[in-house]
Amino acid sequence: MLQQPYKATESGHEGEVPPDSIVFEMFVSADVSNTVFAIVRDPDAAADKNLFPKKANVHIVKGNVTEPASILAAAKAIGTINNGSLDVLIHNANAMDMDGMALKPSQFSLDLEATEKAFHLTLLTGVYGSLWATNAFLPLIENGNEKKIIHISSLMAATDAILQSGIDYGLPYSVAKAGMNVQVAKYAVELAPKGIKVLAMSPGSMPVEIQSAMLRQFQRVDPKVTGQITPQESVKKQLDVISRLDSTMSGTFVSHNGNQEWF
Repeated sequence: MLQQPYKATESGHEGEVPPDSIVFEMFVSADVSNTVFAIVRDPDAAADKNLFPKKANVHIVKGNVTEPASILAAAKAIGTINNGSLDVLIHNANAMDMDGMALKPSQFSLDLEATEKAFHLTLLTGVYGSLWATNAFLPLIENGNEKKIIHISSLMAATDAILQSGIDYGLPYSVAKAGMNVQVAKYAVELAPKGIKVLAMSPGSMPVEIQSAMLRQFQRVDPKVTGQITPQESVKKQLDVISRLDSTMSGTFVSHNGNQEWF
């Protein structure tokens, strides 16, 4: 599914490590010719919980996408280990303010401090963090073979899915992911002459905190939806999309199916 040898980095897990992140490491590291770097805020905690496979081709690196100096240090550390190159960067850091997630647009007060609080975490991680992570790792990607940068977005930023499902809450999360998608398009245009491909991709799953509340609304878009797909299903499909990413797809926002079929 992936060209070998394959060097991949997943950047900036915030708080608890998402299940998809662990499955990414498991799938890619299963081939010993692949090298995987997982960037986490607290490597010791990740090790204590045995979150990632203990393999010679899996490296746990300290880094935080919300702190420019930290993510730059992570990139430098990986560059030292991997001879200054990287094939694929997968940025899937995520954070949200649950109070802000519950509000509909008209329910936000005309209060600067309250509004900034509601948007702060999602913008810091999804917009600023994706910008900093991309720029920190760009020199390594330029030297890689695959030259691919993947930002994990969300169907919550897909306007067709919003309109069909009737989901009117989760504004900060949606805005941050939409901003990420625009960044991806801008990077794709800038980096095309260097042969670098950039993609925004919805994983086909939602944060655990809001899954149950959204199921019935998702069924308005696709009545066949019966629940959350497993991390294994999601990651397998995402890796297939990544393997097929080329210049014609670069800059777009797609689902884990490689198109606009969000489920």
